[in-house]
Amino acid sequence: MGNSTKDYVWEEYWPGWVKNCQPNVEQMKELLNSTGPGFCLAKWNQVTLHLGTGLTHSCHHPIPHKIPLDEVLKNPHALHNTSYKKKQRKEMLCGNKPAECDYCWRIENKDQLSDRFYKSLEPWSFDDHDTITNYTGDEDVIPKYVEVSFGNTCNQKCIYCGPEFSSKWAEELKREGIFKLLKDTPKADENEYFAWIDLDNFLYKNNENNPYIDAYWKWFPEVYKEIKYYRITGGEPLLQKETFKTIDFLIDNPNPNLDFSINSNLSCPDELWDKFLNKILKLIEDKSIKKFTLYSSIESYGLQAEYARYGLNFAKFKTRAEQYLRTVSNARIVFMSTFNILALPTFYNILEWVNSLKRNFNYCHNYRRLKLDAGVNFDQDHVVIKEQNPDVPVVVGIDIPYLRGPEFLDCKIATPELIDTYLKPCMDYIYANKEHQEWNAHLGFEEYEASKLRRIYWDLVYTTHQQQQNPHIVTQRAVFYDYINEIDRRRNTNFLETFPEFAEFFELCKRARENV
Repeated sequence: MGNSTKDYVWEEYWPGWVKNCQPNVEQMKELLNSTGPGFCLAKWNQVTLHLGTGLTHSCHHPIPHKIPLDEVLKNPHALHNTSYKKKQRKEMLCGNKPAECDYCWRIENKDQLSDRFYKSLEPWSFDDHDTITNYTGDEDVIPKYVEVSFGNTCNQKCIYCGPEFSSKWAEELKREGIFKLLKDTPKADENEYFAWIDLDNFLYKNNENNPYIDAYWKWFPEVYKEIKYYRITGGEPLLQKETFKTIDFLIDNPNPNLDFSINSNLSCPDELWDKFLNKILKLIEDKSIKKFTLYSSIESYGLQAEYARYGLNFAKFKTRAEQYLRTVSNARIVFMSTFNILALPTFYNILEWVNSLKRNFNYCHNYRRLKLDAGVNFDQDHVVIKEQNPDVPVVVGIDIPYLRGPEFLDCKIATPELIDTYLKPCMDYIYANKEHQEWNAHLGFEEYEASKLRRIYWDLVYTTHQQQQNPHIVTQRAVFYDYINEIDRRRNTNFLETFPEFAEFFELCKRARENV
């Protein structure tokens, strides 16, 4: 048996809420490793459920696996506690490192702090550490963080997405067929993208009886009082009836300890957008939940965002994000910037925009005290006192998950010059605009936000320098070349007109394709 949380002194925001800061992360590393070098609380306390396809995973890094239908028909708790997942938990408790968690092992092999330390420090996991270390791995546990997708209905075709999560992607594949990349080469068979998906049978349609959703509605009312964080993802949730059914359930069955959140591309029809805003306002005003957060994905700016997230109107996206911030008080918005190679040229612009929103809507208690208690006046540049959000200081946030698949969109295929030209300035900007608790609290990037980009940067600096001629990387550049050309053909787009910054790199990819 390993150490206990009580063996350490933790820095806290306030009693009961442990800080996500460097000293605490270092202590969490020591604490977890006292049980085993692969131990991570997310495997118990976090779950993502893709009910349209019957898939699950705990943490976004491992590839989702199938929930056996026979297991879930016998026991709805198998939505989270599959036999496969229990096997991974036992590995962790026995001192092993599950292969599906290799992203963290790569980071740790470079002497960096991986996501398992940060996730285990989260309020939805930290308090259960000492209980979980006494488990065998066979238990049916109730997760504290639940993310659920009810189906793939969506009005966009994001560049790294697919038919599992987008009905628009499914329509395109039915019309155009799968992507046959690296045709007429020895590697053609292994690069038939989406060939593994049976488009007619891989998911349950919205009008079909879905046993996974049936099991979910048996499970959720039983466990939701013990859930701390509940998040609906997609598809596009605001186009799905189950999302509004869930909101109505929470209105009728309040849980004042629940942090509730929804993912949205902010691109649904006006009537659904207005319906959503009104229901969220009621949830908050009635105090049916503890807190609400809207998550929305964006990692490129302007026309590059519209290329990468086909179907997006970027101007409308910005307008709706700012409308939400002005309309819904004491609620959050977090921009999910899935870091992939197409994000490189304009991610700096995204950081600038997010930072401007932070300064306009985040709440700084230091400045408020100085103005109210001492009569100190601040000019507009401080943009300080946001009376509409006194209970939620970090109204605007950014999360920067790293895209691992498809591999040909992974930033590992970039050149060192691209990383130096576009990602290094982002590092400089995010650290130059960090918040400081002693002065401009929350009016800038939080340490946990900056540290995510830092981990990505360090990983890419090493990888791109060491693996420039790695045969697998070179092959993925060739695949990227074919994929982008096929995207342009199918969608009548023009990659190099939209991404002129990639002209030299795309020529490199072309040469890689010619030499396959």
